[in-house]
Amino acid sequence: MSFSTRLQIGQAPVFRMGHVINVLQMSGAELEDHLMQAARENPFLVMRRRRNAVVRAGNALDLPDVDRADAPTSLFDHVLRELAGLLAHGGAMERLVLALVEELEPSGWLGRGAAEIAAELGLAETLVAQALRLVQHRISPAGLFARDLAECLRLQLEDQGLRDAEIDKLLDCLELLETGGLAALTEATGLSGDRVEHHLARLRRLDPKPGVRFSTDLTLLRAPDVRVEPRGDGWIAIVKPTFETEVSVLPEVTGGSSPELRLALKQARALKQALDLRKGALEQIMHYMVDVQSDYFRDGPEALHPLSRSVIAEGTGFHLSTVCRVLNGLLVEGPHGIFEARMLCAQTASRGAEGGPSKPRVLSRLRAALSEESPACPLSDQGLADRLCAEGLRVSRRVVAKYRHELGFAPASQRRLRA
Repeated sequence: MSFSTRLQIGQAPVFRMGHVINVLQMSGAELEDHLMQAARENPFLVMRRRRNAVVRAGNALDLPDVDRADAPTSLFDHVLRELAGLLAHGGAMERLVLALVEELEPSGWLGRGAAEIAAELGLAETLVAQALRLVQHRISPAGLFARDLAECLRLQLEDQGLRDAEIDKLLDCLELLETGGLAALTEATGLSGDRVEHHLARLRRLDPKPGVRFSTDLTLLRAPDVRVEPRGDGWIAIVKPTFETEVSVLPEVTGGSSPELRLALKQARALKQALDLRKGALEQIMHYMVDVQSDYFRDGPEALHPLSRSVIAEGTGFHLSTVCRVLNGLLVEGPHGIFEARMLCAQTASRGAEGGPSKPRVLSRLRAALSEESPACPLSDQGLADRLCAEGLRVSRRVVAKYRHELGFAPASQRRLRA
């Protein structure tokens, strides 16, 4: 008996795992491009366009060519593309960046400050503040990830090289412009009236809410990816393909095949397996979200429960980045119309109060209270907070003031004057 050594290298498991990770982390648009490129290079991959009605109203000739859209279609998609380099570091950096992205509001501002985010993550506030500063200077347009109007404008001035000591003084007192006018701002800053007017003219050319430019989402023109229907006493999510093509793998050729063809077949099968795993992840995540938000599908936005992507990741067992990618650009059709799946991730009105009411519910009740108030005797912010508390919605006066401003209602004193 003779013994010999032989080195045998197997790459198939690692190759398949790499496909799964890459496909899970791709957005719908990125996956579409990846599949089209793979089909051009691999003879065993066959791509078929999904047939469905993209247009629900109007003339198709009036709509843009959605399939050819190269630009990011939403604020969330845009920031993930812009911050891909930071996310690629993994570890604490990826965790911090994803936490900041999750707090991003449609205006482009952060929903809460570094201290609150640090407390939730269990990290030092200085570390979160440093990560935020890095993100603010990596992202474009300038002003995204600001915590308030002054910081948003300051970031844009820095980007244009126009920030100086005078305009910093003005930004620190900017809220006085609404209550006391130009005179109060001039007195607080110690600048002349002409200089204040000069700086205000410069500020008015900036964008106070840079995230709004991404609010027109072209994905709203295509068919939904998930349909939610009633089933018994609950609801069920029926998942369609998340991309506009279907992929099939041709059978292996008969007879002797070359090593190149055998490798191409392995790659095609690995990609198909990764797509199936991605579809499974999407189904699990959507089923979990529909179970948590079943009251919404029955009663509407007021019934939304607070639900963060971190909670979804914990409940489904997927990584937070996977949850974020799966929900990116995903459209859901339910009894209340078509909406982005991320809308189901409702924020808590009072972030520090665990188990508190959701932001959509508080906004809805606050809008109703402001619409029903007497013009001659409008409710103060504290009065509005007390009224919401009587309805079982415990929120602070500060939160009420913030949401009142979001709804476009002036303070009580100004509403009384207008009456």
